[in-house]
Amino acid sequence: MDAHKDHKKDDPLIEAAIASLEASMPAVIARREIPKYVGGTLSVGTLANLGKNGPPYFLVNKHATYEKKSFLEWYRSLIKNSS
Repeated sequence: MDAHKDHKKDDPLIEAAIASLEASMPAVIARREIPKYVGGTLSVGTLANLGKNGPPYFLVNKHATYEKKSFLEWYRSLIKNSS
C-alpha cells in the first residue's frame, strides 16, 4: 500500500505541520531562512524562481522577506496541491 496515496487534501498531518510552523516562525522571515523551517522542502533558489507565482514578499535591505501568515497560507496550498 502506498502511504502517500492515503493522504487526503485536508490531512490532519498537514494542519499539524502548519500549526507547528506558525508557532515556531517569526512574524517576518527572510527568504534565506525559510529552508530551515520547512525541513528543506523548499530551497532559496526555488522560492526566488517562483517570483510572483510564489508567496507574497517584500524587500528589506534588498532581502526578500515574507510575512508569516501569508507565507503559511501559500505553503499550505502548495502542500495540498502537491499531495
